[in-house]
Amino acid sequence: MQVQMSLVDYLSYRMGCTFLSDLHSLDDGERKYICGVLREISPTDASLWEWNDALTYLTNASPEKTQQAARERLLELLSTQGQGSEKKG
Repeated sequence: MQVQMSLVDYLSYRMGCTFLSDLHSLDDGERKYICGVLREISPTDASLWEWNDALTYLTNASPEKTQQAARERLLELLSTQGQGSEKKG
């Protein structure tokens, strides 16, 4: 049996989160780790909707037009959130 999960659920699983909402309170080390996880995932491994869902859920950023753009924006924002910028939500 093969089980599939959304990108956000997969990230939550890899981070060891008890609740999905735990992804909203990542510290600097956890953001670095999640960026490493995201780098392991090819843009084509998830749909555009899933990439934009992760982008919006984790960073409150607007959706992008391609999977690659959404992945890159997500990595960019997660990499900089602990460096003087604040995450909303």
